[in-house]
Amino acid sequence: MCNLPSRFEYLPNELLISLFQYFDARDLFQAFYNLNSRLNLLLQSLHYLSLTLFKYNSNETAHDYDFTSYIYTLVIDYAVNIDLNHFVNVHRLILLSPTSSQLKQLVCSHLPYLEHLSIGYEHFLFCDYIPDLCEKIFSNGFPRLKSCSLFEPRILEILPHMAPSNQIYVLKIDNIDLSTYESLLSLCPNLSTFQFNILDDFEEVCAIKPHLNLKRMIIKFQSHVKTLPDSIMNQYLSCVPNLEQFCIYEINFDVNIREYLTFNWFSSLIHQHLSLLHRLNYHLYIYRTKTYDDNIIHQMKVKFEHLHNHNYLSRLILNRA
Repeated sequence: MCNLPSRFEYLPNELLISLFQYFDARDLFQAFYNLNSRLNLLLQSLHYLSLTLFKYNSNETAHDYDFTSYIYTLVIDYAVNIDLNHFVNVHRLILLSPTSSQLKQLVCSHLPYLEHLSIGYEHFLFCDYIPDLCEKIFSNGFPRLKSCSLFEPRILEILPHMAPSNQIYVLKIDNIDLSTYESLLSLCPNLSTFQFNILDDFEEVCAIKPHLNLKRMIIKFQSHVKTLPDSIMNQYLSCVPNLEQFCIYEINFDVNIREYLTFNWFSSLIHQHLSLLHRLNYHLYIYRTKTYDDNIIHQMKVKFEHLHNHNYLSRLILNRA
């Protein structure tokens, strides 16, 4: 005779918790909350509940729910009516297209457990709250904040004027130039992971002070007539001697792929500056090319492997669009 439980609530807690991880908090509480006291306690004990609010549900308000104080990850799209003070336990907050109202709340809210903050593009031409938000981020206004993704372009005009912050360990930014790169390294002395896009205006700056704590860097850039020259990449790599993981995303719009047969894939710079490197991943996205010769692609891969046959793992990932 089968001894398996015949009713859902008889399933062991371990199995229920495993099942619950596939539910959004909204659906989870609507389906199972108040069925019985055991399920209520189990739902309230979950540590990583997530809630996503999209603009096509703009009439929906998160304050209507009983579970806001349990939310760990909160994702908010544009034009969602929200009161952040209800989310006292939020650890990860992602504003995809923040409104001025949302940014104002972020400036005024305490959010004592916030560890990761992501700010997308704000829709208005100007927002008075961007400087105040940057000031709060880099002055320990969020006492547990460790990771920031700041994709609002005007932030780049403000960050270089902030006081250094020892609490930011992960920083992801959109387009920056070398001077901003230098400022951000100084601003975040404990930074361990840094992701950014390189702007096309290739200027040179004086030698950048070494940043000894950076372990992982992700650089993205676009190539039009030629790929990024060594002279530019040299300035980005020369000041991060303790880098262990390096990831490059190159988007090739117009460069003839034959050019890569004579390209050194920054191997000499890596050998010169990154003696502690463990892994290199080079993602090359090829657009608008009329010729995609398999033989040339094979030669590119062979040369890449030869140039990076050192004391680190390397991989060239080619993508055609």
